[in-house]
Amino acid sequence: MSQLKLSFIEQILQRLNEVQRVQFNFFYRHNRKSLGVAYAWLIAFGIFGIHKFYLQKRNAWLYLLFCWTMIPALFAVIDLFLLPFQLRKHNMKLAASLAEFIHELEGNPHSLTLNDDKLCAKRVPIIEWFAALAIICMLILPAAAYLNMRLNA
Repeated sequence: MSQLKLSFIEQILQRLNEVQRVQFNFFYRHNRKSLGVAYAWLIAFGIFGIHKFYLQKRNAWLYLLFCWTMIPALFAVIDLFLLPFQLRKHNMKLAASLAEFIHELEGNPHSLTLNDDKLCAKRVPIIEWFAALAIICMLILPAAAYLNMRLNA
């Protein structure tokens, strides 16, 4: 981890008491995004923007919508270099919002479930993942195969 990320997390942890630190560490470790997974999504499906879905960015639909123009492929090449910075920004936002949730719910006996509910509300819904993969598998890939067949005939 970079020194900047460590110092930011350490600053957040210093403002929390022991019970809040345990909650923060639990939720942060289960919700932070991994650079390796992000690169795997980028390399496998970068042109379709699946790595943007992983980072919970709404512009992922633009990648999917315009994938036939090959413009997202150019952005995917740029994302090869910018992905660590985007991931660090995402994880820092997660840490800040998680610390805020923990402070808001201090003393609430149901704080663990409420924290989990708030974090789940920020995630990209599973239906969006399925919709994106269905569009890729049922529309884009067959259309590309058909176009390739017609051009080679």
